[in-house]
Amino acid sequence: MNAKVEKFLLALPESKQQNALLLREIFLSCSPNITESIKWNNLTFSCNGDIAFIYTYKQVAYLNIGFFKAVQLTDPKNRFEGTGGSMRHIKITTEKDIPVAQLKKWIKESITLNSTALKEKVQKKK
Repeated sequence: MNAKVEKFLLALPESKQQNALLLREIFLSCSPNITESIKWNNLTFSCNGDIAFIYTYKQVAYLNIGFFKAVQLTDPKNRFEGTGGSMRHIKITTEKDIPVAQLKKWIKESITLNSTALKEKVQKKK
């Protein structure tokens, strides 16, 4: 874990910190190619482009997991919230709120979307 990620996690209140660590573990377990960094003051996960990020506000008791290409992901239980052009999020207040199997599917779908977009970009340059 790099120093900036560690600083981000340590700055969270304990209840949020535990959930963030669990979420981090889920993301990093999905692929050895996933990297983490702090972008826009949020813990951001990337693989051939940005996948998702964890963000929160001091005045709320939950974390948000935002997916950059959420509108392109399958969401059979309509868990995503938000109205952005492509980004959506889910709220995590307790460990029970973490849909582990669904998160792993979204992460893997996001990696595939990013890989496809990268291949298309490379082909256009040829």
